[in-house]
Amino acid sequence: MTNVLRTAVLLLACSTASADDRVVEADLLVVGGTESGCAAAVQGVRSGVKRVVLVNDVDWLGGQFSAEAVGAIDENRAHGYDGTVPIPRSGLFREVIDAVETKNAELYGGVKRPGHTRVITTVRPVVAEGVFRELLAPHERSGRLRRFSNYRVREVQKDGNRVTGVVFTSTAGEAPLVVRARMTIDASDWGDVVQGAGAAWDAGLDARAEYDEPSAPASGEPATDMNPITWCMILVQHDEPVVAPVPDGYDPRYFTGQWGWIDQKFAYTSRRLVDGAGFEQIDHPDVLLVNSPPIDYPLDVYPADVAAALEATEPGASRKNLVAMTPAQREIVFRDARRHSLKFLHHLRSRFPKFRHMALSEEFGTPDRLPPKPYVRESLRLVAKHVVREQEVLGFGSRSNYATTMYPDAVFSWQFELDFHPTKRSWTTDAGPDGPWEATFRGNRRFGRGGTGRCVFPLRALVPSKVTGLLGAQKNLGYTSIVGSSCRLHDQSMHAGQAAGAVAAVSLKHDVPPESIAFDADRMTEVWSSLVDPSDGMPLAVWPFADVKPDDEAFAAIQQLALRRLLPLTARDTSFQPDAPASATWQKAVRDSLQTHGYQVDVADKPSTRREVAIAVWKVVENGSMPTRKWAKPGDADGDGLRDDVDPLPFTPGTDSWKVDPKSDGVPDSKLLAGENVLAFNFTSPKGPAIAGFTNDVGRPFDDERGFGWSADLTASNRLRGAAAGTVRDGFVFTRKSDAWECRLPNGRWQVVACLGDSGHDQPGQHLVVEGVKVARDVDTSAGSFQEVETSADVRDGRLSVEIGTPRGGSNSCLNWIVIRPASRPND
Repeated sequence: MTNVLRTAVLLLACSTASADDRVVEADLLVVGGTESGCAAAVQGVRSGVKRVVLVNDVDWLGGQFSAEAVGAIDENRAHGYDGTVPIPRSGLFREVIDAVETKNAELYGGVKRPGHTRVITTVRPVVAEGVFRELLAPHERSGRLRRFSNYRVREVQKDGNRVTGVVFTSTAGEAPLVVRARMTIDASDWGDVVQGAGAAWDAGLDARAEYDEPSAPASGEPATDMNPITWCMILVQHDEPVVAPVPDGYDPRYFTGQWGWIDQKFAYTSRRLVDGAGFEQIDHPDVLLVNSPPIDYPLDVYPADVAAALEATEPGASRKNLVAMTPAQREIVFRDARRHSLKFLHHLRSRFPKFRHMALSEEFGTPDRLPPKPYVRESLRLVAKHVVREQEVLGFGSRSNYATTMYPDAVFSWQFELDFHPTKRSWTTDAGPDGPWEATFRGNRRFGRGGTGRCVFPLRALVPSKVTGLLGAQKNLGYTSIVGSSCRLHDQSMHAGQAAGAVAAVSLKHDVPPESIAFDADRMTEVWSSLVDPSDGMPLAVWPFADVKPDDEAFAAIQQLALRRLLPLTARDTSFQPDAPASATWQKAVRDSLQTHGYQVDVADKPSTRREVAIAVWKVVENGSMPTRKWAKPGDADGDGLRDDVDPLPFTPGTDSWKVDPKSDGVPDSKLLAGENVLAFNFTSPKGPAIAGFTNDVGRPFDDERGFGWSADLTASNRLRGAAAGTVRDGFVFTRKSDAWECRLPNGRWQVVACLGDSGHDQPGQHLVVEGVKVARDVDTSAGSFQEVETSADVRDGRLSVEIGTPRGGSNSCLNWIVIRPASRPND
């Protein structure tokens, strides 16, 4: 949006409790029983906060997992639904998932993951709610955590610019509740405390001029455009057909346009929670989550009857962003979203035989059997001490790499697609707003339009820019709309809450404002220690290594060293390789990095693995103090001309955490071409220029006389970008599935260096295999960035074999060039 929004209606400079109000004193108040709120409360208690109060607007705990019914657990993802995660599950999210899978095994004859669907773990919402209740229970029994349900924010108490408490109204007929607290975390669905405190916030589109994001639209209009809500449905299989009346207002034209391709298989299996056919020991019906695009409910404009009902409450209400609406106004929208989902259920039953045996679950106890809340993908966005921008979270040179900006005040990590569901309501008949509609995409706000690198989230993005005594959580965070589309899932929301709880605990312990912690090395160390090396619970992955699990004995040591930038890492080093031998070269690089940062560490017992080096080094480092962060001048810690409030890297000049890796520039090292028996191939189009030292390959099939070529004719699959530059990286041969290239060679061992990428377009998910060894798996390259890979290959049949792509297809693999040189003397 072009203007920062404030909610004056809820703003009170000071509020006084009446004699009839219930007053509770707390050190930490958490507003919202969402997954983020529960995580914040538990982390607060575990971090030593004596009096924590959690106030929820409904009785259900767990947010997306339960009250919103998103029981197909979405989590960090790098490359589609392939059963893997780019960052190991960790922290309180891992505790919840472990508990969920234990419950599932008890319910389903030992099967922990009963959905057999696209996501890894599924759970019925009622089971997930019980898991969150059990997560809180020991802390409630200890008396350090008190929980109140069915209370809605009415007023926010302030002393000057500091939040000191919140007044709640009961939705169950109880007396008002007043909680006075030294610190408050807003983990509510709609940023109720942020709004009530008068903190600055945004909602809707961000215009490109606001944050210079490359994918942002030029205009911030319409101000109501945001990721849609969805009223999910949980369906349970019945033996007999289900008889139900046709919902009022049903018209098949709501669902037969853009989403008419959805067939029975997709609708039935894509978000299945329980596959009744998948058990050997028990009989159980199928249980489905319906959360597909036809029931996404856009928020840009409303049907005529909804708009009229909103206008009756307040002139202009139908043009307000959903976040800015009153609870009563939101309920008008919610009522229509619920009706829309029920229409789609009827549509499924009318089209697909399987759905005629599916009935709404009774687990929510609501009159319409729908969950108590919609799936909330986007809320308000905090105008924070730092607002995370798209250009900061994109992978540096490749989506497979770390993000461009790895903040020094990191508090959790994530990776996901920039993922907008349909944000535009399109009328499907001449009746316009009085007739049926469907959810469609506006411009480039669409599914899967690329994604982030392996990111970290800064502490500063939890802290309001001006109001004190308040932290954001859930989706009330300091990021843009584009970044928020990738940082909104089950695990990410829990991580945000856990981080907020840890920051609040350190702030309360030392009586310092949270924003100061990001600029205080000792306090930042405390936050990290409480997250990556907790005395109770599962450690949290703050640095996004792909291969270090939280139960690894060296997890805390590796995390602490990485967060201090004491490891010799490039943007590509997303795996630590803890079991790899600690070579002399690598150990020297570690020592050099430590010395650069002011540490003198010598590992005397010569550890044999990287894991052992990390443990030994951390034992020395943790007993010393972290080098002090020094300011070059007030307000600009690194003296780079960027104010600290807009500088993503306040202690490092510039905005990029990495230097360009020579292996990502697409230009081969000249030393590769030196020597005898070197073969080099430039994959290009027939118009490709001759490059010194290279032989051009345009995708022709293998030919005995030529001695190299492809298993199929790929002459239609060559490209040339920027021909005037005349470099080997400008051209490539590509495949969308799998194709093989061979070159006649003497038997023996050969060094093979290959380059993948496209100077003109992003190319996600590329694969390369050399002599049966996978040397590139799911490699992403952004436009103009490349990935060089190297391996040694043993040729035994007189031909070097190279494969690009995978049989399953789905993405391009683009081969730019190959250099082949003797690794040892070839056999005669």
